[in-house]
Amino acid sequence: MFQTLFLNVFTVFLMIIPGYLLIRKNIISEATLKDLSQIIIKVLYPALIFSSITKGYSIEKVLESWQLPVSVFILCVIGYVVGLIFLGFFKHKDLQRRKAILFQMTINNFSFLPLAIIAKLYDEQHMAALILSTLGAEISVWTIGMSILNKKEEGFKLENLKHLLSPPLISIYFSLVVLLILHYFNLTLPEVLEKSVFINYTQKTIYQLGQAAIPISLIMVGGRMGKIKFKELLQVDYWSVMLFRLLIIPLLGVVILQYLFPSHPYLNVMLIVAVMPNSISSLVLGELYGADQKLMSGTVLLSHLISLITIPLWLLFLL
Repeated sequence: MFQTLFLNVFTVFLMIIPGYLLIRKNIISEATLKDLSQIIIKVLYPALIFSSITKGYSIEKVLESWQLPVSVFILCVIGYVVGLIFLGFFKHKDLQRRKAILFQMTINNFSFLPLAIIAKLYDEQHMAALILSTLGAEISVWTIGMSILNKKEEGFKLENLKHLLSPPLISIYFSLVVLLILHYFNLTLPEVLEKSVFINYTQKTIYQLGQAAIPISLIMVGGRMGKIKFKELLQVDYWSVMLFRLLIIPLLGVVILQYLFPSHPYLNVMLIVAVMPNSISSLVLGELYGADQKLMSGTVLLSHLISLITIPLWLLFLL
C-alpha cells in the first residue's frame, strides 16, 4: 500500500522536475516564472475551478458542504496558534524572520499539490471538493496571513480584503451564481449542455484549459525551487518549521478534523490538505511584504523534499 501511495505522490513530484531544470540551466528566466504564474492564476486555475464546481456540484450540495472551507480555515488557525507558541519559546528579535516563521506555520500548500495528488487517487468530485475548500484557505491568507505579514504594529488592514476578489475567488463566486441560476430554473448542467451546442463546446473549452492548470502549476513550482540554494538549508529554524509543518501541525489538524467531521463524505480531502508542505505562494507574498525570503524559500524546498516521504506515510494511516 505504501508503495502505491509513494508512486502516486512521486509521479506528481516528477512534474516539478522540468521547471527546476529549466531554471537551473538558465533556459527560462525568473521573469518567465512570474508570467507563468499570471497565466495560471488569471486563466488556467479559474477555468479549473469553474469546470469542477459546476460539473460536480448543485447549489444544495454546496450548502451541504460548508464543512470543506471551514475545515481548511481551522487548519490555518491551528498552524497560527502553534506558530505563536513556537515564537513564544524561541524568541527572534528579527521581525522579518518572525513573520516568515509564523506565516509558514499558518499557511500550507492548500491547492496545487493536493489537487494533483487527489487527481491521481480520486475522481473529479473530490477535485471539486478540494477547490471548494480553498475558499477557506484564501480567506485565511488574506486575513490571518496579512495580519502576520503586515506586522508593523498596525496588523491587519481592511484594504487587504480586496484580495478576496482575486481571479480564483471570482471564479468560485461566479460558479456559485451559475449553480443558483440552474437551481432557480430547475435545470441541471447536463440538460443545458444537451440543449445548447454553443454552451456545450464552451464548457469543453473551459474544461480543457482547466486541465492544464495542474501540470503547468507544478512546472512553475519546480522553477521557484530552482532559485533556492541548498547550502541555505542547514539552519535550525528551517528544520524546526519543517518539523512542525509536516508532523506536529498535521497531527493536531487530523485529530481535530476527525473529531469535528467524522462522517463527512470528503473527510479524506480535508486530511490530505492537512498533511501538505509549505505554500509556494509564500515566496511571492514574503517578497512583497518584507518577510525573511531566505527562510521562506528554504522551508518551501525542504518541506516539499521531505513530504515526498511524509505524505505517503500520512495517507497510509489516514485513507
